[in-house]
Amino acid sequence: MVLFQAGKRHSEEVLFAAGDPAVNRQLQRRVKAGDLLRIAAGVFVEPGTEQEVASRVRRNWQRLAANAVPGGVVSHLSAFIGGITPSNEVVISHPTRFGRRIRYPGLTFVLVKGPARLSGDFPLGGFNLYWSSPERTLLENLSQGASVTRASREAIEDRLISILNTNKEAGLNQLRDRAREIAGLLQEDKSFHKLNSTIGALLSTHSKGVLRTKAGISIANGAPIDIGRLALFEALAAALRVAVLPDVKELCPPGSARINFAFLESYFSNYVEGTKFSLEEAKDIVLRNKIVPQRPQDSHDVLGVFNLANRPETRAAVPPVGEDFVEVLKVWHEEMLSRRPEANPGQLKLENNFAGTTEFVLPSHVRGTFTEGSSLALSVPEGLARAIYYLFLVAEVHPFEDGNGRVSRLVMNAELSRVGRSRVIIPTLFHPQFVDCLRALTRGNEAEPLIRAVGKMARWCTQFDYAKLDMLIPQVKQTNAFEESPAQFRLLNVDGSRAT
Repeated sequence: MVLFQAGKRHSEEVLFAAGDPAVNRQLQRRVKAGDLLRIAAGVFVEPGTEQEVASRVRRNWQRLAANAVPGGVVSHLSAFIGGITPSNEVVISHPTRFGRRIRYPGLTFVLVKGPARLSGDFPLGGFNLYWSSPERTLLENLSQGASVTRASREAIEDRLISILNTNKEAGLNQLRDRAREIAGLLQEDKSFHKLNSTIGALLSTHSKGVLRTKAGISIANGAPIDIGRLALFEALAAALRVAVLPDVKELCPPGSARINFAFLESYFSNYVEGTKFSLEEAKDIVLRNKIVPQRPQDSHDVLGVFNLANRPETRAAVPPVGEDFVEVLKVWHEEMLSRRPEANPGQLKLENNFAGTTEFVLPSHVRGTFTEGSSLALSVPEGLARAIYYLFLVAEVHPFEDGNGRVSRLVMNAELSRVGRSRVIIPTLFHPQFVDCLRALTRGNEAEPLIRAVGKMARWCTQFDYAKLDMLIPQVKQTNAFEESPAQFRLLNVDGSRAT
């Protein structure tokens, strides 16, 4: 739409009356002709449905606010959440124009009393409008007032925890110092007292009785939680509670079949992590305890996973939920990588680790996140659903310097064995797709790809006869499972059909 304002052409969705009488008369003529819609005194938009007009208003709320309340400061809940509130309002502070509401289709400006721009408040684009600084925002939201214009104490506590996680204690202390400087100008000394008490509790210099969130209390108790990851775990748990998954009973009775399954499980779990042996070498390691002389550490890695997957005392022993969850993982990790002192077997990571651009849980937050995350597992149905949850929990926390993928798959399969269900193998050819599914959940909060992928592998594992290894391996080879290039090969069923 081409609009006219003060003699200039604009391709904008909102137009304001100008000081030029000729332009204003032109606007009025366009309203009469139906080319424009007047939504407030001197404010016009292109006509449309009620929803279309409301959408245009909300898209242009900053221009509207600068026109209606010049010099105003976006504040309180709007500054806290990034603009328009769930009730389609924008809270704006102004020293003289306050105590009323300015209504447009689909949007209302709520004007509250507050000082004009303070140090730290920043301008919004080229508009005569400002945005509250982080410290001003927190003080305003801690003030007395309507809940629809102020963030909850729990949300404020979560924000402070996020600052602590990102910028450490120094970040919280700097924020507190800046808040102290402006509290008097805002007339928010009581709000500063609340902020100071909460920050002090998180830093263990004040009573933790003021804290309201599980994450905050955990930090005060010395076991901080990665709240972002916990929200991700809750989303996965919710998806798993309603997921339709295959329910495959244990395929391998004690004896050769169970040993052969554990052999394949160990072989693939190590191979995809870079510990690569030929099948003959791997058979010698696992079945004959024959260490490859040139690669004793790699040999022990394969044997370590096999033993954990095969021994009755570990194959179905899911770590207990709560504080002891991580302690069992440490025992497994020590056994699996005991010949690799450089990997600190049995010790939690001391520095943060990454996979591409994904940063895993901070070392300081591993214990608390496992405590809460493992407890949430009990809300997920037993069997494959809970196994998938455990898999992602361990993979996403990434508690060790090395071996996290192998440990995560062992925990997944321990849950399946615990309830008499078949364990799941992730073959070499499928591993890149499997990792993509993990990444989709980590970065995009998409749980379905991972749920489908593990369900697919659960079904794929049912087609083999695990009783005799010499017959089993050719069957698995027929499916392309040992291949490494998804670009060249497709994972198949034994009958040659595509695995689904």
